[in-house]
Amino acid sequence: MSFSSSAKEDLVRIRLKTREQRLAQLAGLVHTCGALTIGRGRGASFTTETLAVGKHIVSLATALYELEPTIELSERERRRPLTVVTLIGDVAERMLSEVGLLLVEDGAYRIGETVPEWLFPDEDAVRAFLRGAFLGSGSCSNPYRGYHLEIVTRSGAFAEQLRAKILAAGADAKIMLRREKPIVYLKGDDVSSFLALIGASGSALKFESARAERDFRNYLNRTTNCETANIDKTVSASAEQRAAIELIEEHRGLNHLPAPLYEAAMLRLSHPDATLQELADLAELGKSGMNHRLARLVRIAKEIRHG
Repeated sequence: MSFSSSAKEDLVRIRLKTREQRLAQLAGLVHTCGALTIGRGRGASFTTETLAVGKHIVSLATALYELEPTIELSERERRRPLTVVTLIGDVAERMLSEVGLLLVEDGAYRIGETVPEWLFPDEDAVRAFLRGAFLGSGSCSNPYRGYHLEIVTRSGAFAEQLRAKILAAGADAKIMLRREKPIVYLKGDDVSSFLALIGASGSALKFESARAERDFRNYLNRTTNCETANIDKTVSASAEQRAAIELIEEHRGLNHLPAPLYEAAMLRLSHPDATLQELADLAELGKSGMNHRLARLVRIAKEIRHG
């Protein structure tokens, strides 16, 4: 089961205490995965990839209105069948009107793009609405692969309304277009904040745990790479210094070096794998002092090469 499906199955178990919360959540579902149907009167059809969400839509809508629900699976050459819920009945038109999908102006019907603000009397209703929107068309990446959550919308107006509600609740959301569809998305810390906001506390904890594990693994990789680079640097510097010392010994002899340079040369030859700090400790000298002496040996060798 995907991370998104697991989160949605947790969310549909949340008990809604008031009619306002149920209606706000239904509005979020209608405007993301619902559509107007014309058949035996006006009704609504919902399509979702999660069977648990389909059953939840039926439970939610029939608790609010006297509707005739049907639920079926439609494979359509997909790996996972789609769940299609249809709601019809005498009050279906009222339901669609109350959630803002069906508007009547001057005796003519038109499709609404936003949810009426009166459906958000308090913060609980807003959270229920956001939960409904995520259940309807939301997805969240596996936190081991990335930190991205998105909700696909049908109109720019609804996307702006959804984003505004998320921003007001304390999470940062942005809008992008994909195949001409507005998508509200969140990244990083805002993903777990949003999951916690809509009540997916278990998924938020899993997200943070996986994220912490992934970040720690990245830290270990960076540390290992840094240590490897330092080892390579030490090996390269040691090889250059030993080559310089051998050249000096061959052409001038190490005994002719000043005592500090002679000591540094002998330490480097005796400890070819030692780091600069380790050589400095052996000489009871500061790191910068040892570095200066070894650099001086390299310069002397260059002078010999260039005559």
